[in-house]
Amino acid sequence: MKKHGKDEITEVKPEDKKNVIIASILDWLIAIAIGVLVGVLMVVFVVQRDNVSGDSMLPNLRSGYVVMTDKVSTYFDNYDRGDIVILDGENMVGYNHEEYLIKRIVGLPGETVRIADGHVYIREPGAADFYMLEEPYLDVSVVTTVMSSGMERGYDEITLGEDEYYCLGDNRPVSNDSRNLGPFSADRIRGVAFVIIYPFNEFKFI
Repeated sequence: MKKHGKDEITEVKPEDKKNVIIASILDWLIAIAIGVLVGVLMVVFVVQRDNVSGDSMLPNLRSGYVVMTDKVSTYFDNYDRGDIVILDGENMVGYNHEEYLIKRIVGLPGETVRIADGHVYIREPGAADFYMLEEPYLDVSVVTTVMSSGMERGYDEITLGEDEYYCLGDNRPVSNDSRNLGPFSADRIRGVAFVIIYPFNEFKFI
């Protein structure tokens, strides 16, 4: 028989309240720690933020722009012609800065790159002839030439090794790149820029 009367009230002891609060705090701390760990892993292994300094990539990237860079490609040496890459020029003859460079890949491993008549020419492995590289990302007035120092080192026509890339800035008259520094080995590539995140009104994938 059901008894009628006052509702039963279960009293919560002070120590139980304390345990609930502690458990809630621990849950928050664990969530924050996981978020921080994921963020660190993303920065170390997946993406990084890079600042553009200088005018060597005009008109596509201006000094002060901030780009996000894909680092995963560096684990597999997975690069395509036209990729904008972050490069480590440390100890390369002709480069005396600590900052990384940002340039565009125009020549791939095994290819022969020739610069003549104001243009870049490519001969693919096994091919007999060169073809002129179409570069729609350049300003129409840009002429590609090689300084005498680069010509002396043979960088006006060079066959790339199996892990070498010929990289140029888009603003050819002012860019210090493979025409002077020589090809970049794969281990010098630190990432592939894929999006402009600042200034906000210039946000776009590249």
